Amino acid sequence: MKRAAFRIIALVMVLCLMFSGCSLFGSHGTAFEDMEYTRPSPSELTSCADRCVELAQTATDMDTLWPEVSTFFDLYSDYFTQYLLSYVHYCQDMTDTYWTEEYNFCEEQSPQVEASRDHLLHELAKSSLREELEGEDYFGADYFDAYDGESIWTDQFQALNEQEAKLMNRYYEICQEGAALDPYSDEYFDSYGIQLEELYIELVAVRQQLALEAGYDSYPEYAYEQSYYRDYTPKDAMDLCNQISSELTPLYLDLAYSGFWNISIYASDDRATLQYVQTMATNMGGEIEQAMELMTKNNLYDISYRANKFDGSFEVYLYDYAEPFVFVSPAGSEMDHLSLAHEFGHFCNDHVSDGSVVSIDTAEVFSQGMEYLSLFYSNPSDELTLTKLGDTLCVYVEQAAYSYFEQQVYGLSKEELTIDNLRSIFEETCEDFGMDCWGLDSRSYVGISHFFTQPLYTISYVVSNDAAFQLYQLEQQQQGAGLEIYLEHLDTEQEYFLPFLEEAGLDSPFEKGRIQKVRNTLEDALL
Repeated sequence: MKRAAFRIIALVMVLCLMFSGCSLFGSHGTAFEDMEYTRPSPSELTSCADRCVELAQTATDMDTLWPEVSTFFDLYSDYFTQYLLSYVHYCQDMTDTYWTEEYNFCEEQSPQVEASRDHLLHELAKSSLREELEGEDYFGADYFDAYDGESIWTDQFQALNEQEAKLMNRYYEICQEGAALDPYSDEYFDSYGIQLEELYIELVAVRQQLALEAGYDSYPEYAYEQSYYRDYTPKDAMDLCNQISSELTPLYLDLAYSGFWNISIYASDDRATLQYVQTMATNMGGEIEQAMELMTKNNLYDISYRANKFDGSFEVYLYDYAEPFVFVSPAGSEMDHLSLAHEFGHFCNDHVSDGSVVSIDTAEVFSQGMEYLSLFYSNPSDELTLTKLGDTLCVYVEQAAYSYFEQQVYGLSKEELTIDNLRSIFEETCEDFGMDCWGLDSRSYVGISHFFTQPLYTISYVVSNDAAFQLYQLEQQQQGAGLEIYLEHLDTEQEYFLPFLEEAGLDSPFEKGRIQKVRNTLEDALL
């Protein structure tokens, strides 16, 4: 799920509604099947925002202003709770026209909702009651510093966001239309693949315009700051990608040609997958075990196989119910154990913190960290452990390659943004990172869903995986050392990634020599 798009909701809810006494957070006792969906009303929300804006300009006391502001955020929370419910149901059966329509509606209306929220917060920043609003019982000290000055949500900016939302919905439609074909076949590339390439060009162009409208020189700069709240730059990311290419690509190729990937992974089903993660949770105990009890008691997960199910995995936090939900599309092998462990890591982070406010990169430490810790606290086969370590190398190399590819694409001019150029850049990137050893087609970039729905996300897998892998390295050296750090910081309120690493006593992936340490550990384990 597009987790970054909803980070602001959790942040506002924690800072605003929790302190106001509103009943956002429930009893943690609602079963998923009892959660009722009602199509939300963007017009009701925007009308409330308009009333709040008027009060922000005229109200002289909090008793007048605050009830209306609280009402707005109640509506805001409800909107995105319904949005996420529609998304889960849509992903459970992508042929269900009702849920397709509901999800598309919520997706396409969300820019209007976000524009209303942003406009309101800018007006509150100018209010004569700002000092009271930044009190500890409301938004908190210096909260409105981020809303000084002009809002980026101009009419044109909102229109571009709405255009992007429609294009992303079209992406899902094309994927569903071509689901019956082999996604690596010429038949697929020559029909649905070419449609996706054309769509990707449209998306890149819209996003480039969106960044310029928001006052940024490039889309990567915009996305890193506005979408992902990163405290490192696109240049830092490119430098890291180049280090990975230099240090880890030779090992990646050695592994590819060694026959390592002939390793056999056992078949599995949803019952065995759940048991794997339950065993891990029991052995970890405490809040992890409690989170597992909540997830199973209230059916806050879907890990079963269905023919029309979305091919992917995610976790969402359903704000009005104060409960997370996990979705996994199983492959039918032991790798499903790690997929569920990954999403359960997000579940625990959200559950313990009542809706995490951390950055994408920090959130992924808890998901990927749970995968690594499961190797010590569950009952993995030797083959699964080896496969996970091999996959670790792949995450570094392949996700760095995808990040490198995307940054090059978003640097193209309108005239350079052609299908031939995209294919050429992808082919060259695969060569630079050793991925050409798999005989990848230059058109196969259309199979990377993140490029379409979560642009420039992939570097988060790299940096968070590095932090999570350090938990594995620590656990190897001393039993419990990695788990101790994981549990201690599971409810962190540190929003940014690099300060989080410092607080946790972990190295930065950008630190000189860090990638060499990764190579040493993986060489010892894999070769």
